[in-house]
Amino acid sequence: MNNLELRKLSLAEAQALIFNKKLSPVDLLEAYLERIEQTEETLNAFVEVYADSARREAKAMEEMQMANHFIGPLHGIPIALKDNIALKDLRTTVGSRVYSENFSEQDAPVAAKLKSAGAVIVGKTLMHEFAWGATTDTPAYGASHNPWDTKRFCAGSSGGSAASVASGTSIAALGTDTGGSVRLPASICGLVGMRPTIGRVSVEGITPLSYTLDSCGPLTRDVRDNAIMLGAMAGYVPTDPSSAKLPTMDFTEDLDMGAGRLRIGILPEVLFQTDQPDVVKSVKDALDIYRELGAEIVECRMDNLDLMQKAWYAVCSMEASTIHQKHSRERQMDYGEDVRTLLLAGELLPGTAYLQAQKYRRWLRGQFETAFKNVDMFLFPTLPATAVPIGEYDLIINGKEENMLPLTCTYVCYAPVTGLPALSVPCGLDHEGLPIGMQLLGKAFAESTLYRAAAAFETKFTLKDKLPLV
Repeated sequence: MNNLELRKLSLAEAQALIFNKKLSPVDLLEAYLERIEQTEETLNAFVEVYADSARREAKAMEEMQMANHFIGPLHGIPIALKDNIALKDLRTTVGSRVYSENFSEQDAPVAAKLKSAGAVIVGKTLMHEFAWGATTDTPAYGASHNPWDTKRFCAGSSGGSAASVASGTSIAALGTDTGGSVRLPASICGLVGMRPTIGRVSVEGITPLSYTLDSCGPLTRDVRDNAIMLGAMAGYVPTDPSSAKLPTMDFTEDLDMGAGRLRIGILPEVLFQTDQPDVVKSVKDALDIYRELGAEIVECRMDNLDLMQKAWYAVCSMEASTIHQKHSRERQMDYGEDVRTLLLAGELLPGTAYLQAQKYRRWLRGQFETAFKNVDMFLFPTLPATAVPIGEYDLIINGKEENMLPLTCTYVCYAPVTGLPALSVPCGLDHEGLPIGMQLLGKAFAESTLYRAAAAFETKFTLKDKLPLV
């Protein structure tokens, strides 16, 4: 195979070839390093590329392969990490000047799990400063560019990870998700992005934005690859108080079960209020596809959903302000203006707002748990709009002026507010050929059911063969 053919392999396909000794981990890595050299100046997906150490790791994986010794499901697979995930003795900048010389003493548990599974870490990807934003446009490192149209943004805050996977500079990448930061870039870049249930994947060793909202999940080109990645990442970490004591599992087991007899809920009162017509059409088409696949679409009702975004903002801003209290006072001007403003706003909110928001979170979780007696999951758009030009966030939707940045919270914050898992999956293209994503929100620790539903949909629609890998 030539390098382009190697980059077009899914993770599952590369995994099978490596295990059957038909593909060298060294050759696979070189295909991706070549692509990084071709695209990095344009895309700006990486903060650092670990070419030398990755080559050493790939060579070691090849030697083990020849000895019939495979250390895990990611043996020799090139993976990128968002730059808030610690790697021993390497910088973790979190996209900020404040942490420009922040070296980690040990691997984050999620990074250690990937290494134990055989992953070859190719580099750290650019992110919105401290994960507190949706543009991945930073004063310290510039902006990541969307491989579908390099004048447009990747969303955020895991924009570099999405740009890497969509352009073929890694097979898969890790992001973090506090308010959509895996799912938004996945939607904008035509990828599959999972935000697991809080506790499924350890967040120890990941620079926090919000102690009670943070999650870590994979971005991939298709559903099976995403399920493989989550299986390698998940697992109990006793030193992480948020980690759930659950057994490891194979998230690919239910992928071929189809969507028959699944009950998919929708919330008509919040759907399509500020959505571009192309988004509305694609999501409605997705609902029709699920009906064709044998699923039942169920209209549900919940109260006080208008408070969801306010609750998310109160919790996130106040926890972030607490985390950054020391640096935001001593090195205030080293923060970007947008993050500095958000941190200041968090300090000004009263403690009662935080308590009320946490109370609302428990109440909303109860609303969803009641609804889950009648449905298996909910379906929303991931974003109301498609990718906009970098720096140009005002747009017209249905004749009304909107700003893209507040719109990013419209649908994605149900998952962090409730702690429930959510999966973004491509469901269409707009009139300019830009990706549209839909989001499946499921029961606690029912990621396998979300993967099952997404895999069924993928038999009818996928963008993995349209990604700009050339």
